[in-house]
Amino acid sequence: MTSIRTLIVEDDPRIARLHRGQLEGAGDFEVLGTAETLQVARVMAETLCPDLLLLDVYLPDGRGLDLLRELRAHGQRVDAVLLTAASDIPSVQEALALGAADYLVKPCTPERFALALDRVRERSALWQQEAVRQGHLDALFARPPLPASGLDPETLHRVRATLRSGRAYSARELGQTLGLSRVTAWRYLEHLVEAGEACATTDVRGIGRPVKRYRRA
Repeated sequence: MTSIRTLIVEDDPRIARLHRGQLEGAGDFEVLGTAETLQVARVMAETLCPDLLLLDVYLPDGRGLDLLRELRAHGQRVDAVLLTAASDIPSVQEALALGAADYLVKPCTPERFALALDRVRERSALWQQEAVRQGHLDALFARPPLPASGLDPETLHRVRATLRSGRAYSARELGQTLGLSRVTAWRYLEHLVEAGEACATTDVRGIGRPVKRYRRA
């Protein structure tokens, strides 16, 4: 997967630095810069064409959601994660209507932030497919805290993080690494294959039954 080019739109420099560190530590995300006002964000979004906006609602000169609406109106394809103190229903409804990937109310835990980034990865992987299967759509539209597949979001995050090492794992090896049963590890791996985030190959080397190995797509 190519890096997800991200613009942080946040008027508090301390929080912006925190977000930058979280994104840079997560892998897969390239921080293009930080905008502290709506006006600056407009210019940077038009110039840099980010893949993702990490977006606050309340800015000194306007609302972050106005930026997202303007970009949508101009046909600019950009994903968005709202990370804001705005917990009012109209803001949440507007974000959903504009196709935001996730909506986090400040303060949020690092674990919940990581789940939002996983959701962005899922969507980014889907956009790179030529056609989609129902499993792709199930992964896209499943909402926290429990995906439609019945998988635990925290465990799913751990599986994704492990596969980002680039190593190919069998279900047994992944289970031993994460403290899961082989069958449980297999369920999570197959879910990621169906969602287009992992691929599987059959290792026929050696003696005994062929071993199915999974790696990040």
